[in-house]
Amino acid sequence: MILATILIPLAAASLLVLVPALRVSRALALAASIATFVFSLFLSGSAGISRAWIPGIGATFTLDPTGAASVLVMVAALTMIPAVLWAGLRVESRTNIFLALLLAMQGFLNGLFLAKDLLLFYVFWEATLIPSLFMLGGWGLERRREAMVKYLLYAVSGSFLMLVSILALKPLSGAVSYQFADLLAATPAIGLEAQMWLFAGFAAAFAVKLPLLPLHSWLPDFHTQNHPSGAADVAGTLYKVGAFGFFAWALPLLPLAAERWSPLLLALASVTALYCAVIATRQTDLRGLLAYASLSHMGIAGAGVFALEISGANGAMYLLAAQMLSTGGMFLLAGMLHARVGTFELSAYGGLARSAPALAGTSLFVLFASIGVPGLANFPGEFLSLLGAFEASVSAAVVAVAAVIAAGVYGVNLYQRIYQDRQASQVGDLGPFEALVLVPIVAGILWLGLAPAPQLERIEVQSRVMLGQPPPATQVGHTALTPGPAGETEEKR
Repeated sequence: MILATILIPLAAASLLVLVPALRVSRALALAASIATFVFSLFLSGSAGISRAWIPGIGATFTLDPTGAASVLVMVAALTMIPAVLWAGLRVESRTNIFLALLLAMQGFLNGLFLAKDLLLFYVFWEATLIPSLFMLGGWGLERRREAMVKYLLYAVSGSFLMLVSILALKPLSGAVSYQFADLLAATPAIGLEAQMWLFAGFAAAFAVKLPLLPLHSWLPDFHTQNHPSGAADVAGTLYKVGAFGFFAWALPLLPLAAERWSPLLLALASVTALYCAVIATRQTDLRGLLAYASLSHMGIAGAGVFALEISGANGAMYLLAAQMLSTGGMFLLAGMLHARVGTFELSAYGGLARSAPALAGTSLFVLFASIGVPGLANFPGEFLSLLGAFEASVSAAVVAVAAVIAAGVYGVNLYQRIYQDRQASQVGDLGPFEALVLVPIVAGILWLGLAPAPQLERIEVQSRVMLGQPPPATQVGHTALTPGPAGETEEKR
């Protein structure tokens, strides 16, 4: 079950490279994305796997869906279905290769979320970089090479420093392997000074992919130079996994350093949230605005993680999942608008609600989710993240709350500029295929907004591990998250 969520998209990606026929490649990609989502629905409670991988250095092939992983894999799989559908229609050049890269990205991301061996996590972390770079370089706009080089420099520099920390972590701690449970039992004994340096190495990589100020500047260029369909932007939205890296690895494994670093990181996250929300209000390019809005959301998620409180950690991971749907949906809608108007410049829009009322209504719904309207996907995660931030630092939380207010400003302003005011041009309304593409987005936004409890219960199991707290009494133990005797993990039942 757990391997299927990785192998299905990767196998389909390999086949797509060999299948240039458009109809066949579309059908294969859609079938693989749907199958991955179906398997992801059964991840919660399923057995993890652990096999020897590189015995000489203590590396294992260990995957486990316990905690936030099952939620993130499931929501990412749901978001990928409309992305594959829309890319199959709008990407006209080498469509099969583009679809293969989307599915490869999904498979590697699923591995990243599910990995419970630190070296295996690093392999998946690096692997996800490859398809995103190829999509940008092969199908991007005129400044794609500049955006690709900037993205590569940030990503590789941060990942190199993380690799140094990973290689040092096991010998310094005396852990018997790179499995999370073995490291969790051993790393708290590392001295404070060494922990501080190790944490800095992890933070260099995770802050780039969160992203946090001042390591954020690659992201707006990445989005504005990607293929105008918005499908590659959806993949980029799924790839904002820095908060997960902190949550799943750096904070629980290096608790002494986490306590020392967290006030600075909490302040940086709150400032990132507000700064990027304010910058979003000044954007004249639709995808530039969405890129800064996404950065603001991730700042709030970061504030939740760095608060080192149960509520904040739960909210951060929930917001990470929810923004996959809301931000991904906004990028797909931006692609639909570009298909009608031929540009992302907001000055070219205006009054589109008169000729496209269904498109306007759907856009308003997804935009409401994005800015955190209660009852929709982002609200539970934003609320809990801010609650955790208030428990840790009132001043940082106030700054983050100001970002939520700014989100309302840019959200209302964006809708007015596109759909209200004077009608700039007559455009077609939402077509049957476009409506089909948006159905999973709308359904997922309602699902996460109205029924957050089951997902939050799963996330909390891992949040408690992150903070060194015992799991809830009703939760059956999952050994990939907790150390067993002599640093070994028991088999899941």
